[in-house]
Amino acid sequence: MDDIYPYGDKDSSVDVILENTDRLEKKVKSLLYLNRLDYISGQIGDETCSMKELIEHIVFQLTAMHPQIEIITDLQDSSFKGKDDYWRICIENIIENAARYVHHEIKIILKDQYLEIFNDGEPIDNSNPESLFQPYEIGHKGQFGLGLSIVYKTVTMYGYKVEAVNRVDGVSFIIQNKD
Repeated sequence: MDDIYPYGDKDSSVDVILENTDRLEKKVKSLLYLNRLDYISGQIGDETCSMKELIEHIVFQLTAMHPQIEIITDLQDSSFKGKDDYWRICIENIIENAARYVHHEIKIILKDQYLEIFNDGEPIDNSNPESLFQPYEIGHKGQFGLGLSIVYKTVTMYGYKVEAVNRVDGVSFIIQNKD
């Protein structure tokens, strides 16, 4: 009777289906969020976001979810132009990406109008750096690039620039003012 289940038995098959459902749900939400960013990009107000407070909150959550990752922070008070909610999703996407590729540690440096998120994982493919932030570009771990395209749209919407830089011992994502 077990041969009617595609993944061995009933429980394993249900687990695989639920896992794929969760993955698809995240992709749909990311696609909707990308469209939302396109819509609001012409409606930027005067709001500012306290990046230090935001990052401290995100790091607190990340530490609970990934206790095996050492997170080192050097955070100065800095406010970035934009709404907290959009910056939160942007920073979470970079940090989730870092957590996916990290070996042992993530370092977050925040200075005036400068944010760097480093992970000690493998270097990124720099053969086409622009494609890194394009949606639907599949990474080497099978990710669809929606998170980094959300990062790019958020950052540019508020007048900043983002780049990924290979370091001797890992990769840094740097967000800074365009000036």
